Amino acid sequence: MTSNAAPTVHITRHFDASPERVFDAWLDPQRAGKWLFATPTGQLVRAEIDARVGGAFRFTDRRDGEDVDHVGTYLEIARPRRLAFTFAVPKFSDASTRVTVEINPDPTGGCELVLTHEGVLPQWLEPTRSGWRKILATLASNVDPNAKYGELIEPNTLRFERLLPGPIERIWSYLVEPEKRAQWFGGGGIVEPRAGGLYELNFNHNLLSTNGDAPPPKGYEQIAKGGGPNFRETVLRYEPPRVLSWTWVTGPDGAKSEVTFELSPRDDGKVLFTLTHRKLDPRDLADTAGGWHTHLAILDALLNGREHRRVWAIMAEIEGVYEARLKR
Repeated sequence: MTSNAAPTVHITRHFDASPERVFDAWLDPQRAGKWLFATPTGQLVRAEIDARVGGAFRFTDRRDGEDVDHVGTYLEIARPRRLAFTFAVPKFSDASTRVTVEINPDPTGGCELVLTHEGVLPQWLEPTRSGWRKILATLASNVDPNAKYGELIEPNTLRFERLLPGPIERIWSYLVEPEKRAQWFGGGGIVEPRAGGLYELNFNHNLLSTNGDAPPPKGYEQIAKGGGPNFRETVLRYEPPRVLSWTWVTGPDGAKSEVTFELSPRDDGKVLFTLTHRKLDPRDLADTAGGWHTHLAILDALLNGREHRRVWAIMAEIEGVYEARLKR
């Protein structure tokens, strides 16, 4: 028997935030206007929400001078666990579909969001799936301290901050022990535990992925397959278990930049992890920021005992985001 039912998109994502905080971000116009239906290269010029069953919403994203409306009506509102609404983008299709958002506490902390989009036309299946993943990544950057976008604190300096579960010695081991570092960043080689020592990095992103998660056609062949060490760098500071700094050749001209990890324990048992990447070539800022964002997402999941999302999928989620955020 042949079914004519339209395909359904399912997406699951963890947030290091309470169900209430994540739920409320969908219905507050000021908050939702920062992420919902926004695109990296567009400008959200309207965010109207009538947050009641039967109430309507309209978000307008201006792209290359054209306005794209995203409209719908709320069908269910059950804070903080469930939200359902109709959804349509009149510019591209007359079809009205249904989106359901379910939010439940996660035993590992935070919450898990499951988004189900029903009635998607076959030709819009992949764009819809990709679009929601990017939207939820932007939501995470607004409500989840461990998904915030990195900031440009000086013209050539990026900074990321994360709150990770201690003890501090455990996190330190994932910075200096090659076999552990390989689980989230680049392993292999050796680390000489002193200033002036050797710091080797061998990237093999296939180890951070699964079948079916392929790198984009953007020159990632070396880090996808490994075969290093890809980098032989110099330790600048080695102060266990709080500070590790090393050089890194980056940028199109092979200039030396500097990476510093700083760990600061807190009274609640968490550790403030600060990553500062200095002396970057301006042409390399966006790619570097996207790379760090991806690897820190994996480290966060690893230290919290969660299965991480695939490395190339994470990169795809934030594609174009840092180009837009760091544009001068």
